[in-house]
Amino acid sequence: MSEALTPPFLVSCLVLCIAGVSKLRAPRTAAAALGLRTWTVRLLAAGELALGAVCALHPTRAGALALAAVYSLFAIVAVVLMRRRLACGCFGDDDLPVSRAHVIASELLAAMAAAAAFATPHGLGWLASQGGLQGVTLVVAVAGASYAMVLVYTAVPRAWAAWSGQ
Repeated sequence: MSEALTPPFLVSCLVLCIAGVSKLRAPRTAAAALGLRTWTVRLLAAGELALGAVCALHPTRAGALALAAVYSLFAIVAVVLMRRRLACGCFGDDDLPVSRAHVIASELLAAMAAAAAFATPHGLGWLASQGGLQGVTLVVAVAGASYAMVLVYTAVPRAWAAWSGQ
């Protein structure tokens, strides 16, 4: 069971790392949305990056639960920001308001992390140790799925707003 949960768990870890790096580079939108100073957002972003990296490199039940809690909190914050029609700055400075896609993506990533807490998955080391075509396929799949999840947060809301005329 833990082998089956490894790729989705790693996706949740890597998406958190990407979000952390993005906010380290461009914290202004997140700071404005949350009413925080940019240095505070950068500090929180460093925590996101650290949690995602630790969980990806050395997954534990506690780490998976912490990851699930963080994504659950993100889903709650996304609902609040969506109601206020504010941009979240999840992946740097973006002026598009939070959409239902943010909420759903955060809930999905929280569910992946929560599932991993019941059957601790392997980390990036296991993924790298898979030889041959299986290893390459797993690495490409995790990277592609991580990129797709980032697009769900960033490109899908923009495309939907353009299509629906919002």
